[in-house]
Amino acid sequence: MLATHKHATIKYDDVRKNARNIAEDNLPHHLRGKLKLKGVDRAALAAFSVWQGQPERQTDWDWNFASRYCYRYLKAFDLSVWHGNSLCSLTLGRPTFKGTEMRLDFIEKTPLNCLFSGDMFRVSLLAYETYGDLIGAKKIRIMEPMNNKLISFYMSHGGFSYVGPKRGNPHYLVRDL
Repeated sequence: MLATHKHATIKYDDVRKNARNIAEDNLPHHLRGKLKLKGVDRAALAAFSVWQGQPERQTDWDWNFASRYCYRYLKAFDLSVWHGNSLCSLTLGRPTFKGTEMRLDFIEKTPLNCLFSGDMFRVSLLAYETYGDLIGAKKIRIMEPMNNKLISFYMSHGGFSYVGPKRGNPHYLVRDL
């Protein structure tokens, strides 16, 4: 690893941890002290392995790629949300190449029972907006929502507009931070 890559990795590890801590401190009152925001680490990947093969699971992402994603995109943001020892959700994204927008590329909540299941998107969005603010992004994108039901759900969280696919770029939802 080059010295500049190592320096950037350390720098953005600190920014990621800071964003998670700020977001955790700013969770809605009913979630404060009940949820922990962490990175997608070995513990998260071990807990994720229980999700695999669950019939209720809506996607087939193998979250083991998260460490490679964060290595490739040094400014990437990874998030795992925990309630006690239960993994509630995983999220992964990165800034756009110009750095003006934060992309939320992958998000999945547990297919298992989770007391705060209905809050997972809002929690992830708060963390991504916090990270985006810290790195100077002006907008947040939700990349390639899987279906119209998800598009409607995400848009119900206020301020998002739909941007259709063009010139080989995927569709996404976007709003100001």
